Amino acid sequence: MKRALLALCMVLATHSSAWATWSVIAIDKETGQVIIASATCVAQAGFPRRQPLPARDLMDLQAVIVPGVGVAACQAGADNTHQNQMTVFEELRKGTDPAKIIEILHMDPDIERRQFGILDMQGRSAGHNGKNNSTASLFVPGRVGNYYYQVQGNTLFSDQVMYEAALAFTRARGTLADHVMAAMEAADARGGDKRCNCETEPRPNAPCDGKTAHVAYIVIANKGDVTEKSHNQGKYYAYIRVTDEDIKPSENANPVKTLRMRYDAWKKAGSKPFSTLPTVGLTRTNQ
Repeated sequence: MKRALLALCMVLATHSSAWATWSVIAIDKETGQVIIASATCVAQAGFPRRQPLPARDLMDLQAVIVPGVGVAACQAGADNTHQNQMTVFEELRKGTDPAKIIEILHMDPDIERRQFGILDMQGRSAGHNGKNNSTASLFVPGRVGNYYYQVQGNTLFSDQVMYEAALAFTRARGTLADHVMAAMEAADARGGDKRCNCETEPRPNAPCDGKTAHVAYIVIANKGDVTEKSHNQGKYYAYIRVTDEDIKPSENANPVKTLRMRYDAWKKAGSKPFSTLPTVGLTRTNQ
């Protein structure tokens, strides 16, 4: 713990730029599966430009994934050093209560620019919404049987975006991923990230239905999936990504709608281990 506190005190030597997003984190207490999904009005081109550590994409910067243990979203004022993300990762692996992890993160002098959502396999959840985030910034936890979830967002069209996402999660049927996708779609339908629409650049060459983000993704990690040393570089069961740079004319410029199309195609193909990396589009991977 002392090591984590000392490391966090060093974080703020580096500037972190603000960005907005909404996300859904969820766990299946019976199977150990964890899921994170998210969308934002930050264009894909912005992630590799981040300093001091460029990010591959939204998932690379935001997600903390510990298969069979827990999952978290680190968003709003982005920690481009990834120190906060690694602190959450290491503490989840140790079994630290999410509420205690939030306390540790308060050592970061920029805590009031950040937003966190943390959920573990015991069903414990915690969130933090910095005072310097926009007025429509909040988190909502909940449970449906063995499924535990938390939705969080900032710079939203309204608070109702997250309330509708939570309601959709509870009303959905099917797998944990089905519930997460329902929550993502409900947030999108309610206005999502307020900063972009179909007229906002970049504009993919595809039909556009109510765009509220530029990029979106979902990661599904099963209990036995391999975890690497980083907070989200493991070999996970499925990673489906949509960016403004890889949307096809036959898809939709709204990345949440295209995420639904790609997710449904993945399920129709048998829900096999799957990743969009390292190339764009839907690419098979051995896991």
